[in-house]
Amino acid sequence: MKLLRRVFLAAFFLLSAGGAFAIGVLDTKSATFLAGYEKVRAALADDKLDVAKAAAKDLDGAAAIATAPSMGDARKAFKQLSAKAVALAKGRPDFFIAHCSMYPGGADWVQTTKEISNPYWGKSMLRCGEIVEKE
Repeated sequence: MKLLRRVFLAAFFLLSAGGAFAIGVLDTKSATFLAGYEKVRAALADDKLDVAKAAAKDLDGAAAIATAPSMGDARKAFKQLSAKAVALAKGRPDFFIAHCSMYPGGADWVQTTKEISNPYWGKSMLRCGEIVEKE
C-alpha cells in the first residue's frame, strides 16, 4: 500500500510540474482568435462600435458583436466571448487577464498591456478594473 501511495504521489507531482510547462505555443487558430479579440476589445474600450463590429465580423463566436445594434449589446456579447479568450490566454506570458466588478455580474477580459483599458465601460470608466492574473 505504501508503494502504491508513493507511485501515485510521484505521478501527481510529475504531472503537476509538467502541466506548468505544457502550455507551449498557441496554434494558429487560437493566435488568430486572440488577435481578433484584441481588436474588438480595443474598439470597445475606445467606444467605437463600428470598428468593433468590423473586427468581430470574421471572428469565430463573435457574430452577436458583429450585428449588435448598440454598444450595450456589443458589450454584453463581448462578455461571452471573453470566456473563450480567458481560457486561451491563461498561462501565457503575453496576456493579462483583467476583471471589472462594476460591470453587472462582474466581467473578465484579456488584454495585451498591463494598464487597464476596460472594454465594458469604454472612455467613461476606462481604468476601472484590475489585473487579476498575469501569466
